[in-house]
Amino acid sequence: PYLAGERTPHNDPFAPGVFHGLKGQTSRSDCCYAVLEGVAFGLADGLAALRAAGTEVHQLSLVGGGSRSACWAQLIADTLSVDIVVHTGSEAGGALGAARLGWLAAGGTVAQVCTRPEIAARFTPDPQRHARLSLRLARFRDLYQRLRGA
Repeated sequence: PYLAGERTPHNDPFAPGVFHGLKGQTSRSDCCYAVLEGVAFGLADGLAALRAAGTEVHQLSLVGGGSRSACWAQLIADTLSVDIVVHTGSEAGGALGAARLGWLAAGGTVAQVCTRPEIAARFTPDPQRHARLSLRLARFRDLYQRLRGA
């Protein structure tokens, strides 16, 4: 399930990456989709850990380069069963966060620095796709457990 180990929530830098269930008719696009789905499933594990710790989550913001893909944003929304929002300029989210911290360190106020950008797109989960993805997520989690230490 993991291509380069996993940190959250498993803290398992040796988690192996696999493509499970390949067949002769499996296409390159099937494999690409599997990678996107695997990342969404990893996010689902992180969200489950947050919720287990008592954190209520009703909406998540997608940032970075992946925020440019409506397909991936919808897949994440369907997997997590949570609204996903993409803000204006979200592809630079990490850099913007670092710049804001620098601005605070240079004397900016929280009110100046922490203005929320406007929402450019919202992705609402589809219950039918969520049900199908939940079955695949259960298989993903089972596979991770079986591959631990392999």
